Amino acid sequence: MKLFKQVLEKNKKILILYLSIGILLTFLELYQVTYYQKILDAFQYQTLTIKPIIIYGILLLILTILGYIDNYPEQKLKHGLYLDFKLQSLRKMKTIDYLEYQKLGTGNLIQKIEEGATSSTNIIMNFYLNVFRKLLPTSLFSLIFIYQVKKELTLFILVGYLFVILITNLILKRLYNLKEDILVNSEYLNKHLVRGFMELVVFRTNKKYDMEIEITESGIKNIVNNKVKIKLVHELFFTLFELLVSILQVLILSFSVLKSNLSVGAVVTIIALIGKSYQPIAIFNVEYVDYKLNKIAVKRYLDFLNLKDDSNLTTGKKLKKFTPTITLKNITYKYPDSKKILINNLNLTIKKYEKLAIVGETGSGKSTIIKLIIGLLKDYQGEILISNENLSNLNLNDLYNNITYISQESPIFDGTLRENIVFDKKISDQEIIKVLKLVSLEKFYQHLENGLDTELGEKGIKMSGGERQRVALARLFFEESSIVILDEATSAMDNITEKNVMTNIMKNAKDKTLIIIAHRLETIKNVDKILVLSNGEIKEEGTYQELLNKKNYFYNLVNSKK
Repeated sequence: MKLFKQVLEKNKKILILYLSIGILLTFLELYQVTYYQKILDAFQYQTLTIKPIIIYGILLLILTILGYIDNYPEQKLKHGLYLDFKLQSLRKMKTIDYLEYQKLGTGNLIQKIEEGATSSTNIIMNFYLNVFRKLLPTSLFSLIFIYQVKKELTLFILVGYLFVILITNLILKRLYNLKEDILVNSEYLNKHLVRGFMELVVFRTNKKYDMEIEITESGIKNIVNNKVKIKLVHELFFTLFELLVSILQVLILSFSVLKSNLSVGAVVTIIALIGKSYQPIAIFNVEYVDYKLNKIAVKRYLDFLNLKDDSNLTTGKKLKKFTPTITLKNITYKYPDSKKILINNLNLTIKKYEKLAIVGETGSGKSTIIKLIIGLLKDYQGEILISNENLSNLNLNDLYNNITYISQESPIFDGTLRENIVFDKKISDQEIIKVLKLVSLEKFYQHLENGLDTELGEKGIKMSGGERQRVALARLFFEESSIVILDEATSAMDNITEKNVMTNIMKNAKDKTLIIIAHRLETIKNVDKILVLSNGEIKEEGTYQELLNKKNYFYNLVNSKK
């Protein structure tokens, strides 16, 4: 499995150390049991000296030290694997196809990632590593040491192994169904929890919380009941296992009393080793059940990781020289499995350093054009050229070095004001403050207790919509891209603020190609060209004044906004 291979390769050295210490610990633990037999026998026959006692003491000391040392690779590997598996989800988001991304639900996805990372770690730590560093060596060494003491018992113990395996197969199917039901309910539960957390205002004002709580309580009840059932089935297995071992130990004691052919040390050693020889089989079967159950969660996680990637992000032509021109030739687009045409035979040329505005009613195709231009949407009819190169042949990661896109949602992440504007770039405070003035955030900044190092909260929850948009727009002044796209990026601002901010952006974009999807038409008076869309088609195009003079579609659009 590719996922496991990548993660294990990264942790290879600590993995080898953990395996080696485990096998050594297992051998010493069993060897000290057999060595204890020598001490008991010597004591029984009055031949005991100080030497074997010292050796036994050294063995116990080594076991104690190794047991402590073993914690280091165990904890490092356990937490490292878990976080590396979670990191794979972020790597997936970097390359996932945009349409596949749109199908994902946040709450459901978070649960899949959490369960997938936990279950993947459990499969490696609790199953594979436990089998090879503990269970197999314990069974092997125990049988060898029992064989050395009493050969006849070895076959008897192997027959007992078959009994334990049969019990396991009976409970496996039942546990498998219960675990799958828990995963489905957990994802469903998490979906409703995240929805309730993220949409407080909507849910509170529409009195939706009572229904959400009722649905969540029902999901919790199912999860709790199934987890109780899993625990009871597990405990039933261990009860039967303990009963089997106890019966064997009583039989051996009875046999040794009747036959009187085993020393005290041999009896004690065999009883101890029988418990240890069966213990791995019992643990293996339980761990195997958990392994099969964990595979359900891993499969659901892999379903996400195996979603279609956007191949153009990693392959394609890299442009040595970039010219900020865009051409759309006979573009027609509709979503897969949909009959509705969003863009219909559209032709458009955006010249170098041209300032273009796209306007139209909701659903006219404005944002669809932008998503086509930046390569998010595929499978269109026609041809898109950027810098005189076919977009379908270009490497998108390389292309994005030359494009800055800011959407209406104003993506603000959980970090400081400084981080949200310049990310990891080394920019002086004075330069950042200067830009804050240009986007009308000077007063906002002055009221912050920690200035540029103020935490903005997840999605900028401590800010208004207009403030979030202005923080996002402040990034433009530190970007070196030659194409700037604003997708209703000022929609939450008041008229005066929007006008001031857009004036400064236009000045900053003097040597850039600028595409604006306008929310308020007053802000696009000074662009070079306005494209008027309706139902995915160009109804009109021209300057602001030219379109007004036509007294047609744009004229009516302007008047409808007043």
